[in-house]
Amino acid sequence: MTSKELGRQLIHATFGLLFLLPLHMLGVYEFALLLLSGLIAGVSVSFALRRGLHVPIAKELVDAFERPDEMHIPGQGTLHFVTGLLLATIICPYTKVLDVTIIVLSVGDSASTIAGKAIGRIPIPYSSRKTVEGSLVGFTAAALASLAWTGDVVVSALAAGVGMLVESLPTPNDNVTIPVAVSVALGFWWGLL
Repeated sequence: MTSKELGRQLIHATFGLLFLLPLHMLGVYEFALLLLSGLIAGVSVSFALRRGLHVPIAKELVDAFERPDEMHIPGQGTLHFVTGLLLATIICPYTKVLDVTIIVLSVGDSASTIAGKAIGRIPIPYSSRKTVEGSLVGFTAAALASLAWTGDVVVSALAAGVGMLVESLPTPNDNVTIPVAVSVALGFWWGLL
């Protein structure tokens, strides 16, 4: 794993967990509006960068952390992350669901990537770019982080299991699919959907 990739994953985890602050400070509906506003602004910045305009700070962040295969849409990872959280918020607008969803997306997804690249040896049969070791570490990290937040072993294991199962699939972008799947699973578990 390169230092750039490690940096990307650490930013993914830290940036993601920071979303817990506005969720609790603003409330669910205001949080949804914040995500929508951020998504609109992000798409605008991405479009400007793609057109060759220099947007201070955004250009440097994209150059430093964007995956080479995602450069055709600058900031694609962040846009997908915010889109996934916005969809989860629309699907199941409850703080307790969104808390765990944010934790699984931030911690589990990052941990699975870091571990998969560092120690992964056994490819997942249906997704050759993912490894069993990465998924197991992602599950463990997401479950422990969720457990520390909720104190609920079953909910933490359920959310981490759903999140890492979806992360292991060969989907175009798990930053969208993980939060959607986790919010739906928890919504049904708690009888909110």
